[in-house]
Amino acid sequence: MSDAIHDDELFLSEEEVVDYIAEFKKDSYHTYGYEQEEFGICPYITFYIYHQDNEVEEIANKIINIYEDFENKIIDKPFKRRYRDTGVWKNANKWKPSHKELINEMHQSFKRYPVYFIAATTGNSPNQSARWVFCAQFSDNNNSRYTTLKLSFGEKWYREHKSKWYQFVQHCLIKLNPIQAYSGYEIGNSTNFNIVSPEFETAERIFSDYFYGLDIDHPNMNHSHDGLDGFIYTPSLAAGIRTPTWCFLLSPYWIDKLGLSEEKIRLKLDDPRIEISKLLDATDPEKFSLWIQLGELSLYPVEEGIPDLLVRANDLIKPIRCNDLKLTTLDAWDDDPNPRFDIESSPQWIARFDEDSSWPEGKRVNKVSNLSLEEEKLKVKGGEPCPQTGYWQTPARPDLRQYFEEGDILPTFSELDWGEVYWYWDGEK
Repeated sequence: MSDAIHDDELFLSEEEVVDYIAEFKKDSYHTYGYEQEEFGICPYITFYIYHQDNEVEEIANKIINIYEDFENKIIDKPFKRRYRDTGVWKNANKWKPSHKELINEMHQSFKRYPVYFIAATTGNSPNQSARWVFCAQFSDNNNSRYTTLKLSFGEKWYREHKSKWYQFVQHCLIKLNPIQAYSGYEIGNSTNFNIVSPEFETAERIFSDYFYGLDIDHPNMNHSHDGLDGFIYTPSLAAGIRTPTWCFLLSPYWIDKLGLSEEKIRLKLDDPRIEISKLLDATDPEKFSLWIQLGELSLYPVEEGIPDLLVRANDLIKPIRCNDLKLTTLDAWDDDPNPRFDIESSPQWIARFDEDSSWPEGKRVNKVSNLSLEEEKLKVKGGEPCPQTGYWQTPARPDLRQYFEEGDILPTFSELDWGEVYWYWDGEK
């Protein structure tokens, strides 16, 4: 593909979507799209750091140190482009500023703008999804006190260096002390800064129908917290956390909002596939964060059923979830034939792991019952009588397949602190 998107054309046909998925399964580094603007499905991690104005330099020094470690100790392919504050992407070999130069450039930038960027990519163009990307956005704005750090990382490299990556991530979490953090798969957009291209946002919407594990992460659209008047902008991550797809952080701020003890959080996520790391808060020894990894990094194709670990995590964070989060950086134009997230589909995607969700419409399969929603007939809430003799299963206890007689009261498992428990018919034998 070589031409820019037009008002009256589809960016991706159904055949192109199917072909991309087939090629991606063969090679996870596969990209597709317009020349120099190819998209790909990439693993990423983003740290959202809430701070006061007088803390931005301290945070910048920490992030630049991470930048140096990322380039010198992690990536297996050299950066090709670096972002200069003049708005130009420079040849990475010809321009490699020192730590001090970056700090000085930040201060000069703040005299003109309330934001400063540091970025580098292994892509030939900053408009491509790349194997490795570093992108930091520093804020010096009274009403927007989020600094973010976003990294794209190589999927194949990660599979071979898991321990090294986990150590690096924990180092970042401890150093940065973010208020939120997420990791998973996305349509790689780490170098897009404030505006994600219409083509990439179209790809996000299309492939969200195919993969439960595809995340939507636009850090530059979510920089509001509480303003000086205490106002919280509800379509932002200040209003709540995002539905997790792989790894996510519960910081002291959100643990307090959730109102659950560490023990109760661990009980809700009690599964041998889930790893929870407790990180002590450097500013207050009484506080801590929990970095939660939901099994292995996976895209969870929708045809394989609703992933039970993501359902568990969703149930945990639902009381503090941001249901109004804006998932696009640009609004669709009139007569645009391409699918994009909007005011209807955005909250549906956020709530895709809820009990009453039908996302994605027509493709949703229940992993427990192995039936599509259209086929699924027997679903009974715990505490109600069993309508049919036979075997039943529940997501609250995925390891349990239990026999009940008609009229038996189905268990609620109140001791699990799961919330509402639903039982699904699993046959007579």
